[in-house]
Amino acid sequence: MAAMTAHPPRHAFGPSAQEQADVREYAAFAATQDPVALAAATWFSRRGNLDVQQQADFAAWLAADAQHAQAYAQLKDTHRNARKIPAQVAARWAVPQAAPLPRRPLLRSLRVLPYAAAAMLLLSVGAGGYQWWQQQAVFSQSYATMRGQRLAIALPDGSKVQLDTATQLHVTLYRQRREVRLAHGEALFQVQAKQGQPFDVLSGPLTVTVVGTQFSVRNTLEHDGQLRVAVQHGQVRVAGARQEQVALTAGQGVTADASGHLSEVASLAPGSVAPWRDGRITFDNVPLGAALAEFERYGDTGLVARDPAVARLRIGGSFSLTQLDRFAAALPQLLPVHVVRDGAVSEIRMAAKMPAQAPAIRLPEK
Repeated sequence: MAAMTAHPPRHAFGPSAQEQADVREYAAFAATQDPVALAAATWFSRRGNLDVQQQADFAAWLAADAQHAQAYAQLKDTHRNARKIPAQVAARWAVPQAAPLPRRPLLRSLRVLPYAAAAMLLLSVGAGGYQWWQQQAVFSQSYATMRGQRLAIALPDGSKVQLDTATQLHVTLYRQRREVRLAHGEALFQVQAKQGQPFDVLSGPLTVTVVGTQFSVRNTLEHDGQLRVAVQHGQVRVAGARQEQVALTAGQGVTADASGHLSEVASLAPGSVAPWRDGRITFDNVPLGAALAEFERYGDTGLVARDPAVARLRIGGSFSLTQLDRFAAALPQLLPVHVVRDGAVSEIRMAAKMPAQAPAIRLPEK
């Protein structure tokens, strides 16, 4: 019978090569960590498996330094917040499972410790990282139109925005909210409804909040000292200064001044929400001077009203933005004025009063 080959017994003397690697791995890990944070993570990862002596050691560690208790409390808060993290997000921070554990209890604990402590430290970063991640923009873009220009844009969330003349806004989309800042001008919003993702438009002191609707926001504070919100479909909430808030539904609008004071809710005439998108401009009993200034937002009109009495005359109607000559021609039929060419401009002047007509004199027949 052939002699059996003798195999040296495992762990006959001292730790194995794998166990020595474990010690080096833990030492390398520990050298990169804050000692207090590492100790807190180690105690927290062992919190359910402490014997009487270890519980006494843990209590002594907590009492030794206020930073110890603070670090441990932060880990508890982190663990509590981390439980709110969706599973698919938490999986990104999962700690790889350790290799099969050695038999010896002491070295087994030593091997588990780096992963348990690493898990807690990663969890601490992860919970804060998740909150940071939630607040990072997924889309950010500025848009602007020049004088006389209009622009239609489609946003990644499915919403649509139309910009009027001389308008500037910035769009930022986050994972849980959407935000537009309208610096000046006017924009018409058609908001795609998204559950849990409100759409806010901030302009001057106003904040307009919607979920899904079509409305316009106008900021012409530099032009006429006003902000306006008008709703075509759906419902919006307008928040002004001093916690003033109003809810607007389709066919309603509100104005505000530079301080954010809101006016009474007004009913809107049909077709009066952003008529500029169809190349028209609408006036509802406004001073002629204000009407001319509104035309000037889209381009040079060549029309002036130097007489204050003429500028105060009130006008209403819908006019084409591309056929200003028709507006000028219609003025004498709408108001007691006539248009006189004066060098490079045409001045709108008050029409002269016609003298009363004398009775006709019948001459004697010859």
